[in-house]
Amino acid sequence: MASFQAPPGHLSQAEVLIISSLVDFQLTVNAPDPDLEAPCLTTADGQKVQSTAAIARYVAEAGKTNHLYPHNNQQQLAEVDNWVDVAAALERAAAAWVQPTCQQATDKDREAGKGFIEQTLAQIEQQLQSSSHLVGPSLTLADIAVLCAALPLFQSLLGAGARKPYAAITNWINSCSQNEHIKRVLGEVRMCAAESGWVVPAVPAKVDKKKKKGKSESGAAPQQEQQQQLPAENGKELDPEKAAKKVMSLAA
Repeated sequence: MASFQAPPGHLSQAEVLIISSLVDFQLTVNAPDPDLEAPCLTTADGQKVQSTAAIARYVAEAGKTNHLYPHNNQQQLAEVDNWVDVAAALERAAAAWVQPTCQQATDKDREAGKGFIEQTLAQIEQQLQSSSHLVGPSLTLADIAVLCAALPLFQSLLGAGARKPYAAITNWINSCSQNEHIKRVLGEVRMCAAESGWVVPAVPAKVDKKKKKGKSESGAAPQQEQQQQLPAENGKELDPEKAAKKVMSLAA
């Protein structure tokens, strides 16, 4: 059986679980690995597939059904691939704004990401103003990939006022989230409760570099490092749906 592993808090986990459920692809989710720089899927025969986009495409085609990839329509297939790439770029830009990845980002990273996010959301909004789905009349890999990249922004970053230009995206998110496979992974979807604007993420103060690495003034390891070690110490395989919901709740 194939197995999947991602860095802690990486948004790809929800996407991969939704796709695997929709196409009936058997998958084991392993505990997050803080040493990973990108998500990784290990196939049943030991091959490695890395990056969110590559894993999404692999799972969509390897399942018992491949209806998420419209192979009978080359134009739509190309459009799906384009949106999967758009989603991957949006995911990278969103990392500077959503928890827990925003903790490693700088103000410069967030400012650069904001412009790209606004541009990409405008592109998605335009497409959805005249269609219920991103490609064709039904759910495809394009919808799943973009949904999982955009949803954390609507849940934790964009207040009610900031969401106004994206009414079509909001309606599409609400519609997609009612799909039984998506709802099973994401749970109830709630939008950001802020009234307006972009919600600046809370980032902890930087540790004084003069202190010894890995130790506090009392000589004990910092609490954050202790918490990060827990998954490895427990050594337990994660429940996929609970793990994905936890990832999305961290972003919210």
